[in-house]
Amino acid sequence: MNEKSNKANQIDKGTAERDAYYARAASWAEDGQEKLRLSRRIAWLVAGIACGVALLEAVALALMMPLKTAVPYTLLVDRTTGYVQMLEGTDRQALTPDQALIQSLLAQYVIAREGFDISSIDADYRKVGLWSAESARSEYLAMMPASNPASPFQRYPRTSVLAVHIKSVSPLGPNTALVRFETERKDQGQAEGPRDAWASVIRYRFVDAPMAMEDRLINPLGFQVLRYRRDQEALPDSTSASLSTPPAATQPPTTMPAPSSRPVTPAQQR
Repeated sequence: MNEKSNKANQIDKGTAERDAYYARAASWAEDGQEKLRLSRRIAWLVAGIACGVALLEAVALALMMPLKTAVPYTLLVDRTTGYVQMLEGTDRQALTPDQALIQSLLAQYVIAREGFDISSIDADYRKVGLWSAESARSEYLAMMPASNPASPFQRYPRTSVLAVHIKSVSPLGPNTALVRFETERKDQGQAEGPRDAWASVIRYRFVDAPMAMEDRLINPLGFQVLRYRRDQEALPDSTSASLSTPPAATQPPTTMPAPSSRPVTPAQQR
């Protein structure tokens, strides 16, 4: 009886151990399946985020494509001086009225100051005097007397004409500009001489000062050049150098006035 009881107990014990083993095996399988499902969910989440980022990049590129344009740049090289100027784009650039006015005033000033024509020297002298102040005015008035070897009256005969051709007017900063120009001498009965290239750095301002009516008609905006520095862009060739030394000129006015608020023209001196 006892033997049968022991055998039954052993069978029950083996069955319990087997059931426990199967339970542990089932739990391990379920843990593996759960980890696999979690890994798949993470993979799908990462893939979804990556697809979303790629879609956003595609939309951004599609929106930015119209903004991408190829802009051609043209470089203008001066064959005489080697000066390189970039011409931006192929369309005509908009120029505000103020910018156009300042460019016009600067160009007129350089033409009046650098040119020489006996028929207009009085008007040019008066304009430059009214449009100049500080060192730009004092230097110009000191240069013009016939007693000065640098005076155009000493350098050119009365029949000569020194024409000024403006090439460009470029702003350098507030109230400062660079004017590039060429001068061409024309003597009566002779072929036109070669052109000389120059560059002038000009500092200017606008003032609202009291002015006579006749002066206001010449300078209505109160434009004044304060500093004027001219440099030659290229050395003149031998032909140009020979032409720059003319024969003795007909005697011009021999006296010039001291600087004043209103310059006296050479015609008034005569």
